[in-house]
Amino acid sequence: MLVWLTLAVLWSYPTAPAADDGFYLKGGETVVFFGDSITQAGTYVEYTEAFLLTRFPDKRFRIVNRGISSETISGTSEPDHHPRRPWAHDRFSRDVAAEKPDVIVACFGMNDGNYHPFDQERFDKFKDGIRRLIDRTRTETQARPVILTPPPFDPYRRLVLDPDAKTYGYQYAAFDYDATLEQYSRWLMGLKDKDVLVVDLHSAMNEHLRKRRAGQVSFSFQKDGIHPDDTGHWLMAQTLLLAWKAPGVVADLRIDASRSAAVAGLVTNLRKEGARLSFDWQSPLPMPMDVKWDAESIRIEDVRERLNRYRLTVTGLPPGRYRLTANGEEFTTIDARQLADGLNLLDCASFPANRTAAKLLSLLRDRQRRLYAAWRHRVGEGASAEDEALNGASVQDLKQQADELDRQIDRLRQPRPIRVIIEPAASESRPT
Repeated sequence: MLVWLTLAVLWSYPTAPAADDGFYLKGGETVVFFGDSITQAGTYVEYTEAFLLTRFPDKRFRIVNRGISSETISGTSEPDHHPRRPWAHDRFSRDVAAEKPDVIVACFGMNDGNYHPFDQERFDKFKDGIRRLIDRTRTETQARPVILTPPPFDPYRRLVLDPDAKTYGYQYAAFDYDATLEQYSRWLMGLKDKDVLVVDLHSAMNEHLRKRRAGQVSFSFQKDGIHPDDTGHWLMAQTLLLAWKAPGVVADLRIDASRSAAVAGLVTNLRKEGARLSFDWQSPLPMPMDVKWDAESIRIEDVRERLNRYRLTVTGLPPGRYRLTANGEEFTTIDARQLADGLNLLDCASFPANRTAAKLLSLLRDRQRRLYAAWRHRVGEGASAEDEALNGASVQDLKQQADELDRQIDRLRQPRPIRVIIEPAASESRPT
């Protein structure tokens, strides 16, 4: 009897991997994201943080966005760019090293070729800028550098701001500018520096475009050809998380109704009364799935299985259809055979954990926006266009508001019990 109880306890724990099972981060790190306007937008940064918050509720990570629009790592600029593009190295000590990072995620390149056809001089300056970034990471910080290749340039969505342009640049980008970014990316992927992780966004995002355009030639995740939309930012976060060997399992709850036993998952108060099954499940939160993501892109990338596997499997139920409720609210009706194959809970929008995850993402965005605005004010950069609504708040007020949001997020991300009842649907329970 003691052996059986011991096995029952072991089987009852969640199946999600621990944070140290090959994952790049171990917990407690400060991760600084450093880049141009794509990083300033912050969406891929937020998605990455949302994954960390929900997958590792017992770990703390400090995520810092230090992206500024228009920058290059190379120091280059178009002749007609007024004012001249800022050089990211001018603020590395102030904005990156001062945060005492454990990891620096740098995403540059989109602006570095100045939207010209490939040019060797610009390319050499880009290489010098990246090498200097790696050197400064080693000499000014104790951080591990993670270099992202630039997202692709989409010529079909090229934004023409000056139809009378005399030279290539942001106002009138070269149609083949992605070939320039391809050269930059290939060189980055060839870096062999010790402890430098290079993540190939450029190839992953172009491959996704290839797949999507096989069925819809007009598909794009960059309305202006440069700045990714929410789906594009997810592809960036996904590529980074996969390179970090992120664990894909949220929870895989498996119950054998014929034995009234949980095979996997933290379950208590499991009871079977005829064809009715009830239990309390200590469920972790899934990573938030943004409603703004393109559904077909998420299907093609198999996000639910690769990075957000959240399933309920119940075997041993009599044939028929079953009504499933969570905390007293119905979230799906399903056939016993489908439930035995496994229900993807991410498909059940009203399941409590999905609602909580969506709320967490909203609070996270609000918190990051306030932290970013506080930093801009503190260093005298002024508010970004997105943060003009926060102009009236002081740095201290913004930080206090962010701290309160952080406390709310921390409470939300903790696993909490969900009362699940599985019972025959009304049509199945009527006498024949």
